[in-house]
Amino acid sequence: MDIAELNKQFEKEYEFLYTHDNVAGEDEAVAWFDANQNRPDVKPYVIALVKYRGDLISSDREAAAFAFACEVLNIG
Repeated sequence: MDIAELNKQFEKEYEFLYTHDNVAGEDEAVAWFDANQNRPDVKPYVIALVKYRGDLISSDREAAAFAFACEVLNIG
């Protein structure tokens, strides 16, 4: 997986979440991130995206964007 591709999808998901209120599945996506961010098949992507962006995934919106991006790109 090209980390630039993951970042592009993450940004797309984040922008959608930022411009829309009450997105269906957002709370579940945050819960998925919280429960799965340290799984061996997910953690390398979390680390790589954080390094690529130079910023932690620290908000619920960012967590949901990551989870949605993973869903689209079949990660985890």
